[in-house]
Amino acid sequence: MITKLVVNENEKNKQLENAGGVAVLRKMGGEGQGLPFFAFIDAKGELIVNSRREGRDNIGYPYQPEEIAWFMRMLEKAAPKLRSEETNTIQEWLKSQKR
Repeated sequence: MITKLVVNENEKNKQLENAGGVAVLRKMGGEGQGLPFFAFIDAKGELIVNSRREGRDNIGYPYQPEEIAWFMRMLEKAAPKLRSEETNTIQEWLKSQKR
């Protein structure tokens, strides 16, 4: 299941935020890391991996080669049953999204 949390909105859009979203962001290691921030969790709500590349800064939206590589490692950890065709499709799509 995919869940999107809206956090850190500006004052004009503050009503869009999810109640408790900032606490979840903090628990997942995303406080002060910028957005977007990704966190994959297990069925019990425990963190599997997040978008802080090996404890460093958040990769944000992955479009640089090293960011895409980290995102793919995240998927391997969080969804080990994805087939190689599926991961290849995701990786190629990310590569095609250069800014």
